[in-house]
Amino acid sequence: MRPSQDAGPAYWIFVPAVLFPAIVLWSIHGRPEGFWALCLFVLVPALCGICLRAARHTIGASICAVIVLAWYWFPPLLLLLVLNAGVRRVGGLVLIVYSVMYTLPLGVFAMAATISFARRVGGLWALSPVVIALIPTMLLVLVAENHERSKYSGPHAADFMALVPDILTFHKCNQEFSRANPVEGYAESLQQLGPQGSQCLPGDFVNGAAKGFTIRYKPGSRGTDGKIDKYSLSVWETSPQATWTTLYGDESGLTWYRGEGSTPTRAWLVPLAPQYDFPAILRCLEEPDYTRVRVYQRGELLNFSSREDYVRNCVGGASTANTFSLNGYEYRFGFSANQYEVNARPAPYGVKGVRSFLAIGNFGDDGRLSTLNVYATPQDRSATTDDPLA
Repeated sequence: MRPSQDAGPAYWIFVPAVLFPAIVLWSIHGRPEGFWALCLFVLVPALCGICLRAARHTIGASICAVIVLAWYWFPPLLLLLVLNAGVRRVGGLVLIVYSVMYTLPLGVFAMAATISFARRVGGLWALSPVVIALIPTMLLVLVAENHERSKYSGPHAADFMALVPDILTFHKCNQEFSRANPVEGYAESLQQLGPQGSQCLPGDFVNGAAKGFTIRYKPGSRGTDGKIDKYSLSVWETSPQATWTTLYGDESGLTWYRGEGSTPTRAWLVPLAPQYDFPAILRCLEEPDYTRVRVYQRGELLNFSSREDYVRNCVGGASTANTFSLNGYEYRFGFSANQYEVNARPAPYGVKGVRSFLAIGNFGDDGRLSTLNVYATPQDRSATTDDPLA
């Protein structure tokens, strides 16, 4: 390469490309080798550009300047394209502010360096780094957007919540079958509950496939009296994806699910008590001194004439009696000496739930709750103390 009389690109164009990689290389001892390679891809052209510039090799220094300027343009162009895509999708002032904060300093320096380069070497030389930086930037953005779209366009896991009404109906049908056939007990097969039997279950559920799930019913063994008093229900996704769901149920009327995958989880699908209302109602009943509780309704402080009056307002104030309905359950409560009772029944049965509850709480001498027993039954009746504990 022959020396040129033209001065070539300015020295200051190369300075940040020398300082920042050198600082990073000095501070990343023991880090992955990818950091070293990335820093060297910036540092080597910058050092070569300074040496060639000092030797007045214009073309060689200009080639190095093009590489360095492309590195300067790459971050602001990438940030602008990514954030612009985010603004188009979700909008909002926050993304615009971030765009200005992060792209403005980088963009200003890249622009100033490019203008200086164009004045000293020529416009075509100065346009090259922008084009070189723009091509990989656009490719990266396109790859990222395609990857994001593929997450939503591919097959999805079946929605187990869509099957919950069918499972509740199944529990209801089997309980009604047992009640109508006290000698036989629960159904021996789903066909006894389907269109050819009691006509309580739809055909797809009886045939073992519904809403993307496979269904298996297993009745318990007959006792010495010939009665089936137990059963289990297993449900799993017919075509599971990376993560999938399995569901289980039994004669207690409870149904739970398990998220299968790299980190399996287990949680109740149908809660121990009706939704989240039952625990909240119990907390209202257990309040040791309702006179000290401040409850506002439409901005007005309420005064309670009795503990029953407090409980009614605590759960919403929708009734003036000790019986009220809330989210598919009907409640009845009452107080006696140092004790309260609350009965909860699904209304109608089998829609929001099948389990009925009876809670009995006893207060100690200090007025605080000392014991609490909750009984439950999956049958279409009120729970009693003869039923098992929930």
